[in-house]
Amino acid sequence: MKIYMDTCCYNRLFDDRSNIKNYLEREAVLLVLELIYEGQVEIIGSDVLVKEMLAIKDVMKRKRIHAIYRNCVLENVFADSEVIRRAKEISKIAGTTSFDSLHLAISEKNAEVFLSTDIKLVKASKRIDLAVKVMNPIEFIMEVTENE
Repeated sequence: MKIYMDTCCYNRLFDDRSNIKNYLEREAVLLVLELIYEGQVEIIGSDVLVKEMLAIKDVMKRKRIHAIYRNCVLENVFADSEVIRRAKEISKIAGTTSFDSLHLAISEKNAEVFLSTDIKLVKASKRIDLAVKVMNPIEFIMEVTENE
């Protein structure tokens, strides 16, 4: 199964764990990373993710996130003209930001599941018919481990 995680999933690993939502999502992202090493899922990355990660102001956090990204991404894809066209369409219908629309368009073309800890983005994705399943990492882990 191919998965695309947006930047907030990678960021969640370094967020304040005293917030229960952050803590649970962090644990879910760690479990996704474990699934990668077990060969159960493949992570797709993109030039858009890298660009967004480079904008992280905290240099140490940026380096750590990028190191995790490099170690878990199997394939790095690029936003071509088809993706950009689709991202504009998504943004217009769902009201998402440019980065979020690009992430959705890239994942739609290259993955089966798109993971995000951004509740607004997950809700916005429901306003448009997408060829990718959009989920919070907790929801994803619950679904893939349901039969264990």
